[in-house]
Amino acid sequence: MRKIVAANWKMNLRRESAATLAGALAGDMRELWLFPSFVHLNSVRMQLSGTQIKMGAQDLSVHKDGAHTGDVSAEMLKDAGCEMVLIGHSERRLGNGEGGDMLLRKLVRACAAGLKPLFCVGETRPERDSAQATAAVESQLMILKRLAPEARAMIVAVAYEPVWAIGTGLNASLAQVEEMHALVAKKLNSFGMLNTPILYGGSVSPDNARELLGSRLVDGLLVGSASLNYDALSMIDELARKSTITARTVTAQLEPPPPPEAYALLFERDTDDFTGEVKLKGVETEVVSETTSQGGAPVSDGAFSRYEKEISNRKPPTQPLPRTSQGRLQPMVPTSQGRLQPVAPASQPKLAPVAPSSQGKLPPLTAEAMKKPTVQLPPKAEPEKPTSQVAPASPGSKTDKPGQADEAQKSGPPAKKANTYDDTDRPSWV
Repeated sequence: MRKIVAANWKMNLRRESAATLAGALAGDMRELWLFPSFVHLNSVRMQLSGTQIKMGAQDLSVHKDGAHTGDVSAEMLKDAGCEMVLIGHSERRLGNGEGGDMLLRKLVRACAAGLKPLFCVGETRPERDSAQATAAVESQLMILKRLAPEARAMIVAVAYEPVWAIGTGLNASLAQVEEMHALVAKKLNSFGMLNTPILYGGSVSPDNARELLGSRLVDGLLVGSASLNYDALSMIDELARKSTITARTVTAQLEPPPPPEAYALLFERDTDDFTGEVKLKGVETEVVSETTSQGGAPVSDGAFSRYEKEISNRKPPTQPLPRTSQGRLQPMVPTSQGRLQPVAPASQPKLAPVAPSSQGKLPPLTAEAMKKPTVQLPPKAEPEKPTSQVAPASPGSKTDKPGQADEAQKSGPPAKKANTYDDTDRPSWV
């Protein structure tokens, strides 16, 4: 089997660019794992039809379909064409506060829907500087032990990603990578996961891909920002195509499995609870703590303590709802009559009728009452007469010769314009 190249596009690209990049990779007949954003799943799926490229989602909800605004269920991802899903990425652990309890529920939810999880582990810079990297990774891997054997076999790969090397440009040395991969392989072997590939992720580029893929402990690469570039991703895939996965030898003793009541089995069909209550009374010694306090007492990383507390405080319902064999709620049993009792109308007071006259009829109206009312209008005011009248000006002399008319105007006084109104007779709007 050739080594694996998984491309995590994170929150990048647009619909057209995502479809173009996926179509270019599909045209090269490559064998990749693509993890686009939720909104690009359909566009990428249409480009990958009939190819060997597998598509996965970057996250999923711990709930099934229901009233969870903004969440995307595992069943919806499966229906959209996804085969895998990323769980436990450091950007989800740190940026969204996802702890062991939530990751365990996501793993079980993905397996119940038929999705194959790609589980990510890795230490932070403070944990690396304080020599706690090994304890941190072991504690994160302990979540896989809580899975039922059927769900554990569905883990498609485990990716080791040092948090301090993701998106920072810092590269872990080959010695550091091989040391942590050997630790992960030993732990997976103790869980019976002998064939689960181990990928490396953290500022992977064409420059360091050759050295990483040349190690027999590295089964593949989880590429981040470099996967957005077609040329860079193609170069990394060409190097992976020339390498093959080396089968691991069993170097760790198989750990005893936890009791059946400690398994995180499949979810119920219509609820978000486990079918079996998870109580770790018999496997408390199996929990690996990341750090120790000053007094020497182990300090739990919270992966199981919060879940145990939640389960212990959970009370069973007083009267569980009846369910059919398919897990659906049964219809309510009707009454003996099959109908609801009618509601009696509320009594309303009635108005008393008007008593008629002795003859049973209303008295007739008189002639005075039947007359139409008349309105007395005020007398119309007479228009005012002008106080003085100006005599109209006499017309000037008429002549056919323009020269004579000019001489007549010059010799006589200027004609006045006639005005028949004075100030007292001027309209109100002037």
